[in-house]
Amino acid sequence: MTKKTTIRIYHSTWRMLLFAIVSLVMAVGSYLMAIHSPKGFHIVVGWIGVVFFGVCGIYMLYGMLKERLTGKPFLTITDEAVIMDGMKHAVIHLADVESFNMVKMGKQEFVAVHYKPGVELKKMNEANALDRSIRKLNRQLVNAQENISTTGTGMKAQELCDLLNERLRRK
Repeated sequence: MTKKTTIRIYHSTWRMLLFAIVSLVMAVGSYLMAIHSPKGFHIVVGWIGVVFFGVCGIYMLYGMLKERLTGKPFLTITDEAVIMDGMKHAVIHLADVESFNMVKMGKQEFVAVHYKPGVELKKMNEANALDRSIRKLNRQLVNAQENISTTGTGMKAQELCDLLNERLRRK
């Protein structure tokens, strides 16, 4: 009988802080562009930048503080499931998964989650309209309904993929 282990993966505090600072600097730059530009197009782009980068910066700070203050990691990997506590809480039961594989979009690497056929259809049918659209888009981009990002964590996507596939083989 194998020993049950739980792995907790947190975002890097320094990396998240850096992302937040860069986002907030970009928001300030966008604000300055919006208020000092004589042209309407630059004003609109400036305010869009303020909103976009401001929300990104605040989200990074929120995520970092939430992990540190509550002690809840971004990813928790058990022998039965992967629990993601990011923008939304999600649980991926290993019994529902057929395989994991690495996918790359631009410079970004993800771990794609390939569900068993019946589970995949069930997840699509149970999803709300927005989640269904996101699942369809993911399917077109990476040939999987869901993916896991390791951006900002101390673990590389390939390491996570290997770890998850090892957990699948134990099932």
